[in-house]
Amino acid sequence: MKHNKEPPFHLPVIYQDDHLAVVNKPEGVVVFGHKNGGYGRHTVKSALPYVLKPPTLVHRLDRATSGLLVVAKTKAALVHLSHQFKERKAQKLGVCIEGAKLPDNNIDDGKMEAMWQIIDHDLDGQSAVTIWRVLARSALDNAMNHAVTTVELKPKTGRYHQLRRHMAWVSKCNILGDKTYDGGGLAKLLRDEGLYLCSNKITLEHPFYSTPLGKSHWKADSSLLTEDKIVSDESIVSLTEDHDGTVLLNIEIALPTKFHKMIVQNNS
Repeated sequence: MKHNKEPPFHLPVIYQDDHLAVVNKPEGVVVFGHKNGGYGRHTVKSALPYVLKPPTLVHRLDRATSGLLVVAKTKAALVHLSHQFKERKAQKLGVCIEGAKLPDNNIDDGKMEAMWQIIDHDLDGQSAVTIWRVLARSALDNAMNHAVTTVELKPKTGRYHQLRRHMAWVSKCNILGDKTYDGGGLAKLLRDEGLYLCSNKITLEHPFYSTPLGKSHWKADSSLLTEDKIVSDESIVSLTEDHDGTVLLNIEIALPTKFHKMIVQNNS
């Protein structure tokens, strides 16, 4: 049998140490395949062994969504990280471009305390909460009101297609390129570049350095502390210590090129 020596697609590793790693999932790729197949090698799970050893995925993203995925490299790290995601201790942020103009009173005034909006709307009989704010606007033909809105999102729960359904059903403003929830019509003309949703920031407790044993290593090696953020390939990574001594891993990646093209070309 012929073995493949290359991964089925490019899967950048943004950060890794002996305990965990974080990768940047491209859009259009599923995290896990179906039991009956259907995606072959074109899944994150299939690609991981080519870039990490040993890898175990901790959570998932929609097929159409790009962005940060956390991977455990030890059993202890898997337990610790899984608990963080289950208890919503891991803080994820995403950015999307909405296919319409949002109301004036949601406009970000450039201040740190810029207004956040809350969507508290059950999905499939379960509590679902999303916090969001407007970052920018751009003109765009064929969009509702001839404008699109760049939005930052904080999911407080993790329901199926939560961000996509909350924005489409509750804010009445679907994410650009969302062929499932955009309602059709003129929105069909804006699907060519795929879904404009990226999970681009995450903060979580380091699964080793936040344990009693790990804290002793942390305190003994001051070089581990990276208050000055490390920038690599348009990614920003830092290990910081919280006020209670918890060691946090903070990661931010650049938005996909298509986001910038959409914003720049429609502001020019």
